[in-house]
Amino acid sequence: MSIHVVLKNPGEKLVHIDVDFDGDIISCIHISGDFFIYPEEAIADIEHTLLGLPVDPQLIEQNIITLIHNNTVEMVGISASTIAQGIQEAFTQS
Repeated sequence: MSIHVVLKNPGEKLVHIDVDFDGDIISCIHISGDFFIYPEEAIADIEHTLLGLPVDPQLIEQNIITLIHNNTVEMVGISASTIAQGIQEAFTQS
């Protein structure tokens, strides 16, 4: 069962995160919202990078930052820390 979280941190856009867990492991995730990401397909790359990770906000944030830097991804209106925060909130609700 997916947990749905909606976040809007100061200076950022609305972010929707739907995530499933297997214990404390991310088993399925979908990130959407009013933010922009270039190239657009990078959101799928971020989602794929998070699969199989434990719910550890620092690890999640670092994996996203590494992907962004290694692939020249630009995110506008969203941050790696917001995604990590949303996953942590979803896990707390599960």
